[in-house]
Amino acid sequence: MSKTPNIKVVQYHWGDHNHSYLINSQINATYCYRHEYDYVVKTFVPRSDRAWRWSKIPAMREELHDCDFLLYLDADAFFYSQELRIEEELIPHLGNKQIMMSANCVAERDRQQSNQPNTGVILVRNSEKAVEILRVWDEASERPELAILRFELPHEQEACFRTIWQEYAKDVKLLKDYYLMNGINGIFVRHLMEMAEEHRFQIQKKFLLDRKGIPSRVTD
Repeated sequence: MSKTPNIKVVQYHWGDHNHSYLINSQINATYCYRHEYDYVVKTFVPRSDRAWRWSKIPAMREELHDCDFLLYLDADAFFYSQELRIEEELIPHLGNKQIMMSANCVAERDRQQSNQPNTGVILVRNSEKAVEILRVWDEASERPELAILRFELPHEQEACFRTIWQEYAKDVKLLKDYYLMNGINGIFVRHLMEMAEEHRFQIQKKFLLDRKGIPSRVTD
């Protein structure tokens, strides 16, 4: 890649549903500072007519306008590797697609739906097509056949698979090597999904002990 792309990392957090987010956000902010990526935390009040998890979509839509690529992370995800770079490790996997998500696997022992996307970590190209895809996904809860997903799990993730994964199949990428940017053992981005807060804190504590605290903010 001849030109270093303008990359933005976005997270959404609202309410008191994830206390471990406070540590994750510090880790992520430091990582972005180190690699000169923009880091944005969205905290707007979610819509009252659907679950707060849907808010990740308008968060991405609001922030995509002034970057080349946007990487969205759920509040329970953090950059486990502080050395790896998004433009070197993730963007090449995107190829000519518009959006990339990992296979829905927590870990090898719990592969769940390995042919369906997990919406916890999302790489988006800034393009007219990607803007359209995010709009269609955002409006999916208005479809009568998907109305149940407004408040019933798995919310926006199931709607994603039943809409954009079908209607924009040629524009989306499913990363089968999910552990690169997803899952509880992710080697680049670690997504502490489907676990109790105490378990998350234990993983974060080990990460911080191994790193001797949150990595220093360096740009070299």
